[in-house]
Amino acid sequence: MRRLPPLNALQIFETVARHRSFTRAADHLCLTQGAVSRQIIALEDYYKFPLFKRHAKGLTLTAEGELLLPAVKESFARIEEISLRLTRQRTDLALKVPTCVMRWMLPKIMRFQAEYPELHVQITTTWQHDVDFQLEPFDAAIIYGSSPGADVQAVPLFEERLTPVCAPDLLKDKPLKEVADLARHTLLHPTRDHRDWKMWLARVTEMDAANAPAIDAEHGPSFDTLDMATNAALQGFGVAISDLALIDEDVAAKRLVRPFDTVLKTGWRYYFVYPDSVAHQQKLNLFRDWIAEHWEE
Repeated sequence: MRRLPPLNALQIFETVARHRSFTRAADHLCLTQGAVSRQIIALEDYYKFPLFKRHAKGLTLTAEGELLLPAVKESFARIEEISLRLTRQRTDLALKVPTCVMRWMLPKIMRFQAEYPELHVQITTTWQHDVDFQLEPFDAAIIYGSSPGADVQAVPLFEERLTPVCAPDLLKDKPLKEVADLARHTLLHPTRDHRDWKMWLARVTEMDAANAPAIDAEHGPSFDTLDMATNAALQGFGVAISDLALIDEDVAAKRLVRPFDTVLKTGWRYYFVYPDSVAHQQKLNLFRDWIAEHWEE
């Protein structure tokens, strides 16, 4: 069995390297300066080379110390992250959710909390539409893509269906009776590459190539997320391209209108996912079963 260096000494080495002083490191660790110095000497004896250069004004790392430090930092950070996951209370469920689905997801989470008050859902919102469970401290996530990915348990929530939406007042002066009328309006884009509007307009052209309007899909401001573009539409700044599932409530309340019937199915979906490695956890199975039953409500 390969012998590892003394882990306590490695932790003290990282603290000394950060403070560049035995004295300040000792104060930080609530140890004596002598105790810190002995740990560093023990570590240098293990490696058979010095880790610090001692100067009158402080310490600097040797070339070997500079090489060792990043590995020590990364290893302890990883241990801390994994320990946090392992020791997190069984009654806490850390969930990562894209901001664009929060208005759709939040009522469901609040209903779940009302039914299961003993399980605390901790929500982190993000502009990202994916998750890396190896690097991120989440139990589960809502993701968006053509597939849920590998090594995860997944519940399909809803498929993406895109259609234009705008505020009712926007149509008073500039009606949208035909797709060609979009040329008189500002297009609001939920992505920087404007792909959603391009795909929807391509679908319109495919359906009626002879009467396809010439709309410049590059026209109009870009936003970082779908919900930001939709909020701009709610405020009357233009016509956004949005997902039916995410604007149903606003359409029902007549805060938004759908000027056209054409809906584009992109083939992408939103999924609830969690790692295969924790599929046995009761809290995840409970939330999975509930969301699978209630996601359409």
